[in-house]
Amino acid sequence: MRRLKIALLSRWYWEENRRTGTVEGGPTQQLAEAVAALGHEVIVLSQSPQVAELERFQIGTLEVWLSPREKRRDFLTGLRDKWAKHTYRHRKVYSDAQDLGEFLRQRGPFDVLWAHCEEPDGLIAAIAERSGIAVPPILTEIYALRYRFDQGVPVFTEHPALRLAFRHAKRIIAHSELVAQSLPNYAIAHATAEQLAAKTHVIHHNLQREFLRAAEHRGPAAEPNRILFFGALNEKKGADVFLKAIAKTQAATTGTTFVIAGDFTEKNSAFVQLWNTELTALKTQLAPGQLELLGKIPPAEAIRQIQRATAVVFPSRFDEFSRALVEALILTRPVITTKGVGAWPLVTEHVCGLVVEPNNPAALADAIDTILHPTAHYADNAHHLAHRLLHEVSPEAIALQIATHLEEIATG
Repeated sequence: MRRLKIALLSRWYWEENRRTGTVEGGPTQQLAEAVAALGHEVIVLSQSPQVAELERFQIGTLEVWLSPREKRRDFLTGLRDKWAKHTYRHRKVYSDAQDLGEFLRQRGPFDVLWAHCEEPDGLIAAIAERSGIAVPPILTEIYALRYRFDQGVPVFTEHPALRLAFRHAKRIIAHSELVAQSLPNYAIAHATAEQLAAKTHVIHHNLQREFLRAAEHRGPAAEPNRILFFGALNEKKGADVFLKAIAKTQAATTGTTFVIAGDFTEKNSAFVQLWNTELTALKTQLAPGQLELLGKIPPAEAIRQIQRATAVVFPSRFDEFSRALVEALILTRPVITTKGVGAWPLVTEHVCGLVVEPNNPAALADAIDTILHPTAHYADNAHHLAHRLLHEVSPEAIALQIATHLEEIATG
């Protein structure tokens, strides 16, 4: 295996990790460290596409260059910049591409560009198209998609940055079959479905070490009749579906405790109003103490709450993968989820929970009652699966798969 020089273009997670004092960083940082530990040189450029005023520092064997996040001064500036990032017709975006191109000239030559998600991918493609410099082969990693909901159903929206990225990518990593199957919504204008499928490969997300360490030790036994919703309070995660389902369960009449861990992550006044209406109605139907609202909690508390739960519910309308679902499984807790979640095949294959159709409170309520039944075997199956997943989703295991693709596209 020859040593590769890899340029990793990420978004803002590196700077956020440092600002919050996170010692280990997030899954992206851990994965990059694991690739570097395999002997490759990884140079990180974060905060793209705003590349000016770069700051350099080291994280272990990684050389990281950060640029500060652009602060939008007013509404009109925000609209202009958003439009510019999507079309590459604004002067500022040309300068961003030129700055990024200059960075690649100064730090290179690179064997591979390893790009995360939308804006970095689009900028690499913009360099290839507009800046006139030769770029190395591109590994595009897609873990988020652009869409909106129409009556609970995801409607995919075309995204020029993604289209540019697909045109230039030598290989595409999708984090679930659900993502892989959704990619033609963006790239089909520049490639046939067969061409796109040929260069798309599925590699699951790696998990944070804090959860992996917790899973290595036998945790406390689950508390009986305790159902946990773990996720953001938004339309995507189906938080409102969970509220509606609680009222339809038999468990609600027999003293089951329902726990909601998460907070609002979007400025969506319509959803907030719907949530508050449903929450007020639900509180009148439950006994005191049956509903716990925890808000946003840190990872250590998330681990504790998962371990306390009898089962964890992920009722997302659409979720590209759901790292949280796998975190619950490696902590040996059975799960309830939907076919709108990328990780759902794990649940059905290993019978470690139940899968229902998205946006269906009645079906979700039935699943909650089923998983709480004393003869249910889902918890035992989740316990057996946890030992296997513990090794399959570590940063080191995922890094080996990523490194194989990096080496293959670097050698043609």
